[in-house]
Amino acid sequence: MRALVTGSAGFVGAHLVNALKDRGFAVMGADKKTGTNLAWGNAEEILMELPRPDVIFHLAGSCSTLGSIEDPRGTFRDTVITAANVLDYARYIHVPVILTSSVKARDGMTPYGAAKRMVETWATEMAATYHFPLVINRPGTIYGPGQEGSLESGWIAWFLKAKREGIKVTVNGDGLQRRDLLHVSDYVELMIMQAQGTTHYIGHPWDVGGGSANVVTVMDIVKYLGLEYEHGPERYGDARSYVGFNGVPGWEPRVLWRTSETFL
Repeated sequence: MRALVTGSAGFVGAHLVNALKDRGFAVMGADKKTGTNLAWGNAEEILMELPRPDVIFHLAGSCSTLGSIEDPRGTFRDTVITAANVLDYARYIHVPVILTSSVKARDGMTPYGAAKRMVETWATEMAATYHFPLVINRPGTIYGPGQEGSLESGWIAWFLKAKREGIKVTVNGDGLQRRDLLHVSDYVELMIMQAQGTTHYIGHPWDVGGGSANVVTVMDIVKYLGLEYEHGPERYGDARSYVGFNGVPGWEPRVLWRTSETFL
């Protein structure tokens, strides 16, 4: 089976590529970090030159809420235009698309959330019009080995870096914002499962999180890691709770954050 992974050089994309190869997939990657910018006007031509895949995993796009506030047009370009080009390619070759959206498409109040909602709407209408299978996932806080954390995104990785380097962190607001942590290996397993039985998962977006056993507050992680911290102002668009209503048939997360190698 041949798979195309967009955003293949990103955190989740790199894990997915490795897992697919381990399972015998022939994998093609497309990522602006490696020279393939799918927001370009000739993106479709670039994709058409590749061997025809049997499935497309679409992960490329912006991943920063704060970045979207600072550069909304760039977020639109990297997220919406990129997705539109990939989906146009999908309509020509007529293969399943496993699309990674975000829980912020459901709850977000920022240009990032808006861009993800636009992608979901465009993808849904494209799939209905041109009759290719589409699966939409809305993950929340994904974490795991190899993640690059910063003040803009990847807050678990950022806190772990602060722990290693003795950096004082800023907790925006009271720190009681709730998140359900999803280990990257669990999300990768879900996507591969969906690719192997796409018809079971089409029809509506799937909220995907770490489940009730992995619900934490920001302060839970700060205290668990013993971080030095200070409180800062609340950030616009930082919802009180991003917790997925998990209901994907045949799947549930296996990794508990307290036993994850990330936290050991």
